[in-house]
Amino acid sequence: MAGITRPMSQMRKLETKEALFRARKRILKVLVLGYLKQEGFFHTADTFASEAALNGEYEVCDNIDLDIILQDYCSYYLIRFNKQPQFCRKVEERAPRRPQTRKTRERTEPVVSEEFVKDEVDLPSSFTVTKLLKDEQTVHTIPPIDRKPLAGFLSHASHDKKQLVELLYQDIIRPTGVTWDDVKGLASAKSLLMESVVYPVRYPEVFTGLLEPWRGVLLHGPPGTGKTMLARAVAGESCCTFFNVSCSTIVNKWRGETEKIIKVLFEMASYYAPSIIFMDEIETLASDRSSPGEHEASRRLKAQLLTEIDGIGGRDGIIFLLANSNLPWEIDPAMLRRLEKRIYIPLPEFKTREELFQTYLNSKNIELFPKVDFKELASKTEGYSCSDIKLVCKEALMSTVRKLLPHMSVKGHAANRKDRLDLAEILTAIEKTKPVSKNLTKRHVEWQNEMGCC
Repeated sequence: MAGITRPMSQMRKLETKEALFRARKRILKVLVLGYLKQEGFFHTADTFASEAALNGEYEVCDNIDLDIILQDYCSYYLIRFNKQPQFCRKVEERAPRRPQTRKTRERTEPVVSEEFVKDEVDLPSSFTVTKLLKDEQTVHTIPPIDRKPLAGFLSHASHDKKQLVELLYQDIIRPTGVTWDDVKGLASAKSLLMESVVYPVRYPEVFTGLLEPWRGVLLHGPPGTGKTMLARAVAGESCCTFFNVSCSTIVNKWRGETEKIIKVLFEMASYYAPSIIFMDEIETLASDRSSPGEHEASRRLKAQLLTEIDGIGGRDGIIFLLANSNLPWEIDPAMLRRLEKRIYIPLPEFKTREELFQTYLNSKNIELFPKVDFKELASKTEGYSCSDIKLVCKEALMSTVRKLLPHMSVKGHAANRKDRLDLAEILTAIEKTKPVSKNLTKRHVEWQNEMGCC
């Protein structure tokens, strides 16, 4: 009786068919997603993955591709029917249908009197219509990454290069909405970044010849002074393609792969020009080559990076290198030469600290009682950085939340609460929070006086 097979029930058959149908649909989605990435349509692939609910659980096998499947099907069709299959056909152009209207009346030429002909005014034979908005103005407002498809860059690229482009494409940051007004103080740094990055993009006809755009800018200063915030503001104000490059993207364990990544990075930046390549903590990538223990792979990385920066002038468009550093004295001198603008970002001044306290504490969910004098808070935080002041406000607010945590049983009460902040709690938070960057200011000022250029 063990060898007897029972027929499948009707419900089991339907479940099997539905499982096969779902598996077929999933395979088609994964194949389409892989083909889009292979051809360089990464933005389309991200949109398709989100709409098709593909979470990366499955991927296309190594020996499977849409091109291979298409070739196999064409061979099968040719053997069976002795002709090539047709997949596409041209859409016939149809004249747009107009809604049916009433029958037009027969037009009769109006009778013009001789007196009107005699008094007729001479009109020009042609008219010139000018556009209210120039095309150049609309083009500058659209980021280059939205104007140029990546498929044009990958039209003649090899398979290895396409993988590197997919890796670097993920580091392109869209405008974050940060503006100059979000950065408190630092008026001189904003002005220098405007004339170094924003103005050459807006007025390229001015920055020609000897007045060619700068190749790079270094922002250095103690930690927490707003260097990264300035970089985000530059990305939002310049309408440039912003590459946020880190060590995890560039450094590779395979020999020669790092140099290829750097080369493809600058080729992509040239294709999507005007572009900004942002490197945070650049001393980790371009440290002094004369330091002891320098590895040969690190030396090759720096040599390739320096070569690509020097080759910027031979490429099309504007490519700008924006770098941040907390330890500028550890950067290689050859890299400092290419970072033509070296700007010191100091600790916030008295007025800036007052504005920072007003920004963090003037909120709908915070009630200050009694009335807080922000000038008093600014005077007590001499030597504090922007991040230190933010941490002070966070610690003061947390002191009020600690009292409410044991009684927060209802979720709605926690969401709609309004914290009442006392001046004594803010002063206690200032005493508990010690500034981190106060002792580094002197060394940065000395380095700026010796090596700075702004």
